[in-house]
Amino acid sequence: MDVTEFVKREAAMLEGTPKGAARGRSRGFDKQLALESAMDMFWQHGYEGTSVSELCAGIGIKPPSLYAAFGSKAQLFLDVLEYYERTYWDPVWDAFEREPHVMSAFRQLFEDTVSVITAPGPHLGCLVTLSTASLVDRDSDVARALAAIGDDGLRRFEAKLDFGIEDGQISSNADTLAIAHVASMIVDGLAMRAHDRMPPEMLRRLAAVGTDMIPVSD
Repeated sequence: MDVTEFVKREAAMLEGTPKGAARGRSRGFDKQLALESAMDMFWQHGYEGTSVSELCAGIGIKPPSLYAAFGSKAQLFLDVLEYYERTYWDPVWDAFEREPHVMSAFRQLFEDTVSVITAPGPHLGCLVTLSTASLVDRDSDVARALAAIGDDGLRRFEAKLDFGIEDGQISSNADTLAIAHVASMIVDGLAMRAHDRMPPEMLRRLAAVGTDMIPVSD
């Protein structure tokens, strides 16, 4: 299942109403603006580190309006997560999967990652990485949604590397699952370093070292 669809499904299940059903909200409520405001706060502080009162203040609504519109903080986060993945990461993954040259695909993905995690604005790093690292409740809808995104990235990395072996680009004895895990660790590491305000130039240097780990065929 596509990760965006998984997040949508989790949100619908948490909501407790049929998927796509209208939720009550105040007149004039702009859901996209609310999602963008909530995303900024979650991106800065993580899921656990963002309170309902902070979300209400940032969006400009009262708690009853937030609960009427989104049901809960967890449900709001899942909506934000779907919006975040679709807006920032779907283009990155689309480019990765379209590129037939494996080394070029990884090189571009790491470069695009640096661009996403250092984009101008009030947030640095990755919403998913930061929220996963700070998550306390590991047995929740939020935890499952975050894990699904990580698993999806791992699957895409491994599939690209397996293709590289089949196409003769990658060494036939390469451990594609292990390399995929390392690639995921690099993306998460870049995101955490970006959140700590490491300069983009240094992040790109680290990403270049990550690309060199891929065992190309002779």
